[in-house]
Amino acid sequence: MAKLSKEELLKKISEKVLDNDLSVELLEDITDSMDVSDDAEKQALQDKIAELESKLEELKAKYKERFLTNDKSEEPEEPEEPKEENIIDIKEI
Repeated sequence: MAKLSKEELLKKISEKVLDNDLSVELLEDITDSMDVSDDAEKQALQDKIAELESKLEELKAKYKERFLTNDKSEEPEEPEEPKEENIIDIKEI
């Protein structure tokens, strides 16, 4: 069973239902129901898009702040001096 568009569903009902009163009632119900669900879905998607856009802006700001600010609390560590090891020369033995 394929998912039908609103227009396809309305056409199918008008073809299959022979009683005109019933057909009109069903067509009105479907039209009203599908319009409501479309509006609700649109609003949910718009809310999600707005939320994701705000998160994106926060991440951009954090990224810029990370690389563009001079934070002196993170000073590079001084390289360690190599440790002197006791090297025994064979000739000394």
